[in-house]
Amino acid sequence: MILTFSQDLYREEIAAMDEIDNSVLSPFDQRKAKKDTALRFLLLLKKEALKYSFEDPRKEISFFKESKPPISSLLIYYSSVDRIELGKPEGSLQQVRSYYEHELSAIDKFFNRNREIYTYFRSGDDYLDNRLFIRGNTAPAWLCKVPVDQDERFSTAADLIFARIRAKEQIARYLENMINGLEFRPFESEGPVINWTGDSINLLENVFGWYYTGQINNGQATIADLVRKIEKVFNVSLGKPYRRFAEIRQRKRLSKTKFMEEMSRAINKKIEDDDEYKPGK
Repeated sequence: MILTFSQDLYREEIAAMDEIDNSVLSPFDQRKAKKDTALRFLLLLKKEALKYSFEDPRKEISFFKESKPPISSLLIYYSSVDRIELGKPEGSLQQVRSYYEHELSAIDKFFNRNREIYTYFRSGDDYLDNRLFIRGNTAPAWLCKVPVDQDERFSTAADLIFARIRAKEQIARYLENMINGLEFRPFESEGPVINWTGDSINLLENVFGWYYTGQINNGQATIADLVRKIEKVFNVSLGKPYRRFAEIRQRKRLSKTKFMEEMSRAINKKIEDDDEYKPGK
């Protein structure tokens, strides 16, 4: 079955990448080997998929939504990292940092340009899957802004953009780690998706608290940086920060920071409940 084949192929590819990481090849040769390996595995998947007949639309959706993008994203990721590293300037640490930050800014622009499909990707929705992940079907123009692969036998309206989203998320993490001087292993398990389900103004209240007390990057992070990062982490739109801050300022005098006060009361109550003397325990 093609879905099982895809899962096994992906695990095999990750293992092959680990072998390259542990090899004695130079960084340049490792990047080339990873690109070649990623292309080889994608072609193996394509060869198998073209032999398979999707009699059940649900299986076709599952393949192009969940099975193909992870394998495609590996090729996009390793090709992008190779391009980034080949273009890195031979200069000071600050010049290299600025270069990585510029690349990171380009990824932010990608997510802003594709906010609608990114929200669909992160939410796990499926109401448009028949249009996005069945070959030959057309996606709404407002949702998918990139073309499909040239080979329509092996592509749908959205499997490529889903692969690009997966890759861009990993590239962003790679760049952030390089800026901070940390090692990074892509596509490791990140755990479950976490969505902010409370009022967005409550989350923004916390963000402004971190910002005005200088908790992030020794106080060097801008409010825009924090908002963009939190929006990605919690899959939420916070709007224009200072315009939303006006909502906080306009609250009643005794409750400007009502959510922080609500959190404080909840934490103190939990502590008091735990500390309460209970006979027989």
